[in-house]
Amino acid sequence: MKLISLSTEQAPAISVPLRFFAVAPVFLLLTAATLAISPGNPFAHIHTPALIAATHLVTLGFITMIMLGALQQILPVMIGSSLPAPRLLPWLIQIPLIAGTLLLASGFMLGKPVLLNTAWPVLGLAFSVFISAALFSLIRSTAKNSSKTAIILSICALTGTVTLGLLLTHGYSTGLSLNYTSLATAHTSLALGGWVMLLIAGVSYQVVPMFQLTPPYAKWLTLSFAPVIFVTLLIKLTLLMSDMPPRWAELVTENLFWLFAILFSITTLILQHQRKRRIPDATLTFFRIGMISLLGVALLSLASQTDSHVETVKIMVALLFILGFAMSLILGMLYKIVPFLIWFHLFRGGSFHTVPNMKEIIPEPWIWRHLRLHVCTLLVALLAPYWMVAAWLLMLSLLLQGIFLGYTLYSAISIYRNTLYRLEQT
Repeated sequence: MKLISLSTEQAPAISVPLRFFAVAPVFLLLTAATLAISPGNPFAHIHTPALIAATHLVTLGFITMIMLGALQQILPVMIGSSLPAPRLLPWLIQIPLIAGTLLLASGFMLGKPVLLNTAWPVLGLAFSVFISAALFSLIRSTAKNSSKTAIILSICALTGTVTLGLLLTHGYSTGLSLNYTSLATAHTSLALGGWVMLLIAGVSYQVVPMFQLTPPYAKWLTLSFAPVIFVTLLIKLTLLMSDMPPRWAELVTENLFWLFAILFSITTLILQHQRKRRIPDATLTFFRIGMISLLGVALLSLASQTDSHVETVKIMVALLFILGFAMSLILGMLYKIVPFLIWFHLFRGGSFHTVPNMKEIIPEPWIWRHLRLHVCTLLVALLAPYWMVAAWLLMLSLLLQGIFLGYTLYSAISIYRNTLYRLEQT
């Protein structure tokens, strides 16, 4: 594992990322509970209150919670520029993010405008603090690499996502006259295609070769992927805001976006096939599932351009992107990064022989068990829009994943605390 390109001396306190990681599994439990109390099949229609609430619990409470925690570790270490007020900043981000997400999901689920109108300023505070601090850190960084470019563009996409999301939430709660369909489509595109995918790509440029021992990504892809994706999203946003956008422009933009998504997924799969170490690795398999899911999302989206059952396809695309692509890669990164962070912070304060190795912090069999559970989740997710039994199984599997991940992370944190206490006593 190569550490020479990382500014490890600027790493924040381990409590910074771990507090975000530790809270995230709770939102999987809340997602399962929200879906379970919904009448009928919540996956049958894209606008069911339970599905909208559950989507935000996953995307804000789980995915974004982990991504914001990870970025507070990544920016100082990978980009070489620490964030301002590193001890105060996490609290200013996490507390309003938790409160705002709970208010937003409750407002959608219960149909209470007062909850929605309370949620958007609270979430606005969380994201304003994070975006300002992250851009400040990135602007003053002297690093020049493709990861930095992808992260900057992902945060710009996050800015657009939050702006549109706050506008939509305020509009729903007060009855403003807005083009909700176009704004919601733009909000979703920037959130998933911009914020999530660009950040995952930027981190993957470093994490895949370093942790998975693969050759590096081709320079032409790392230089072009994030800018092309970001520009296509901006063009799509412009077209959505137009009264009568030309159909050919929509098709060209959509096809270019998914073409580059396919290139990224296939390139990553090829690099993983060329890895130097051939021993089976559960975290690598999580990554492969994520890239195969992205490939499936791209092909489904391209095929749905002429599909009459567009709504069902949209639900399947969203489930496959969120659970198959984003969640798979996040789990794969978590199970690599958390043991490494714990080992690294303990190793800095002790001797090599007294610090548990990474496979002792999170045992490999546990990761394989979670992987099998996650595969089951994806299989039933593909059937959930059509079959109520599969919908119930999906709720159960999300509940079990939250319990499993929470137990694993808390066990790893306990190992860190117990080992640290033992080292301090010697």
